[in-house]
Amino acid sequence: MPQPTSELAAATTPIPVTSDPASEPVADDRHGDDGDGQGRGRKERRVRRLAGAGLLLLAALPALFGLVALLRDRDAPSPIGDYAVFALVVDAIGRHEVLLGPFSRFGWFHPGPMAAYLMAAPYRLLDGAPEALLVGAIVIGGISCVAAVGLVLRRAGLLAATSAVLVLCLTLRVLGVDFLTEAWNPYLPVLPLLAGVLLCWTAIRGDAWGLPLAVIPMSLALQSHVGFLAPVGGVGAVLALGLVVRAVRHRRGRSGRSATAPDGRPVGRPVRWIVATLAAVALAVLLWLPPIIQQLTRDPGNMTEILEYLRQGSTERSMSFTDALRAIGDEFGRLPAYVVGADVPAREYLPLLVPPAAIAVGLGSFLVALAVGARRRNEDVLWLGGLTVAVAAAGVAAIARLDGPPYSYITRWTVLVGILAWTTVALSLLPEVVAGLRRALGGSQRAARPVAVLATALAAVTTAVVLVTAVDTARAKLPGPDVTVLAQAVVGDLERLGLRTPADAPVVRVDFTTTTRDELMGTYMPGTGVVLQLAREDVDVQVSPFWVLPFGERYTDRAEDAGYIVTVAYSDGTSPPPEPWQRVLGVAGEFQVYGGIPPTG
Repeated sequence: MPQPTSELAAATTPIPVTSDPASEPVADDRHGDDGDGQGRGRKERRVRRLAGAGLLLLAALPALFGLVALLRDRDAPSPIGDYAVFALVVDAIGRHEVLLGPFSRFGWFHPGPMAAYLMAAPYRLLDGAPEALLVGAIVIGGISCVAAVGLVLRRAGLLAATSAVLVLCLTLRVLGVDFLTEAWNPYLPVLPLLAGVLLCWTAIRGDAWGLPLAVIPMSLALQSHVGFLAPVGGVGAVLALGLVVRAVRHRRGRSGRSATAPDGRPVGRPVRWIVATLAAVALAVLLWLPPIIQQLTRDPGNMTEILEYLRQGSTERSMSFTDALRAIGDEFGRLPAYVVGADVPAREYLPLLVPPAAIAVGLGSFLVALAVGARRRNEDVLWLGGLTVAVAAAGVAAIARLDGPPYSYITRWTVLVGILAWTTVALSLLPEVVAGLRRALGGSQRAARPVAVLATALAAVTTAVVLVTAVDTARAKLPGPDVTVLAQAVVGDLERLGLRTPADAPVVRVDFTTTTRDELMGTYMPGTGVVLQLAREDVDVQVSPFWVLPFGERYTDRAEDAGYIVTVAYSDGTSPPPEPWQRVLGVAGEFQVYGGIPPTG
């Protein structure tokens, strides 16, 4: 039977990441032990490492391009809405107590503040500039992409990792080229969660270090939005099952029946797993310390309120189980639909209604990949497929339980179903394509060139998609009103009135007025941006106690002491006019601000 050439093996050989010579892939030994054969083996390993480094650079390229553009142009709009409230929380890190995550419309807060703590570094380095949160988000997203591709590269080799880069970039294009800069709590943890799932995968497959590292992105996801409980729980269940299987195999090995996994790799020493487990527990306690402190020092604690909400169940369920299945089916078909240019309706509600043919292609390819993996007893494929199924099942459960309108942003993490599914397809079927070429050409030397052509073509397509995505990310312009002008107008009026000196500085209350427009929250969105900018100017700013949930007591408990009141209004006459003691201070686009000293008594 013909033996594979070293060029052929290089395409699917995992990249070693350790300096232990025993872990290096075995070079082609058809040349015996002569110096020429050994030199060729070393050269091939160097080539694989260089190719692997190139793939990691490709994975980072969209984030790098976007980061350079943000730091070069410095023209990002000031945050408004939830982004502005998040910026206020980030600004409070190191100055005030921050124990919880973003607020929820259901009257409690998401579990923890880990995202705010991570964002504090770029926020401080950029002195709270409007692009600070965008920079933090793009750094987190870029690191997550590199980590995800690196894990696939380690376990499955160059071809599979190249496919992973391609799948990631196509998905970013489907989501929108500004997705990497999203600091919003339903979006920010999506790419870190992908890295977390793959860390769990590599832990199941024998890398004990993956266990404590997985705690970091999993904690970020769950602390940022309680909706991530479903995928984190599903992946955690598969991880626990995988570790139990490893423990059983180790016990069998000690009894003399089997000391290796079905793929021939050793099951592993228990000591390092004990150390890894203890490290994971210690890291989890450290990362969850703020919400633990809040739970123990408040009555009722935030965790208690979340658990009570989950126990009561949805009161306004809007999605049936069938609708939820269709919504997850859409994730299998998103990439095929995008690649062929199929018309997918622009919808903000689930399901997205991807064409059924695209769903059939995606789901069918995934099932074939699992079947081939089972036939080949390829546990890398089977466990990654199992994690994909777990995330998909979690998506069905989460979507079927949605409380209120089924906005697609709430479960944006379900996009991971498609990424994981197509990565599983690459892991399972690309080696079959390589083997099929070798068999069809009837000889290893004849097969080497077609396989090289396949690898080169895949690399070329991937590079092209990455470059286009990177350029589009750098060119992305973020929409939003320039509320900085409004805040500066307020500061200017305070200076005119002599109210900026510490001895005379009043409490400044910002009111969000109503409008005859079809706007549920009036001028809340631009108003939050004005509050943020005034706080950055060291103005003692407050808002109405009605907004205590998003802003917290620090920005609402002295609202009645206001010595100067700002009103954010629409400039087209759809908002109430200024009070007699107020005047229009500034206009920016469709918004304006009134300001003045209210009468006493």
